[in-house]
Amino acid sequence: MKVLMILANGFEDTEALATRDVLIRSGLDVKTVSINECLEVQTSFGMVIKADLYAEEVTTNFDAIVLPGGKRGVDNLSSSLLVAQLLKYAFDNDKLVACICAAPSIPARLGYLKNTRYTCYKGFEDYYPQTYKDEPIVEDKNVITARSMYYSQDFALSIIEYLLGKEKRALVEAQIKSL
Repeated sequence: MKVLMILANGFEDTEALATRDVLIRSGLDVKTVSINECLEVQTSFGMVIKADLYAEEVTTNFDAIVLPGGKRGVDNLSSSLLVAQLLKYAFDNDKLVACICAAPSIPARLGYLKNTRYTCYKGFEDYYPQTYKDEPIVEDKNVITARSMYYSQDFALSIIEYLLGKEKRALVEAQIKSL
């Protein structure tokens, strides 16, 4: 199964990198995508990482899309036409959409969370306060959301369970605990 993690300058380090690490341990094919004009993407704390793909290389051949938070990163993702197109495709085709921290505000702003329970970093729940849940992880339909970077590992494990089942989640979780 293929997972696209969309990155923009200012993404929160842990939310992207820890999530990616755990997902890869499950055997998922995780591709990082830069919405920049180059493959290099700067994290919120100044580290520069090299993404796997340019935005132009992305196809609709994916099972899940992951959006990490980070205020500046979310602002940059929000202004991306590619992100809007991928979210539309994902929601139209029941693909998993997983967002953490401030990132749930992106599909919320586009109207996709209107009737979907979700969580996010405090202060980003204004779009649909009636479906916002003050919980660490919320899964509803084809959407998984997490409150903050503190829950990055649980967020990734929830994605694994959704895509690969409870047994695979348990195996990866046991592997992580034994490290």
